Amino acid sequence: MDQLKNYVEIVKKNIETMNASDYYGKEDDLKRQEEEIEKYERWLKQESVSGDQFDQIVDAAVDCAAGDISFSQLEDVYRKGKS
Repeated sequence: MDQLKNYVEIVKKNIETMNASDYYGKEDDLKRQEEEIEKYERWLKQESVSGDQFDQIVDAAVDCAAGDISFSQLEDVYRKGKS
């Protein structure tokens, strides 16, 4: 679950960066974060059974990063996606 936690953290950081006031280097930060997100999403695709399950896990991770659901709820979605 460390990979899943790391994914949520980078998504959370990306949300914060997108919502932050403009600053020098913001575009570079967003690009680096997007590359990290893509790395974790490749991992998730390998773990997921179908495209729909992948989409559900990604949506749940974004909800978790935004504080709309708990990490344990995200874990439930993730486990269902793998079964």
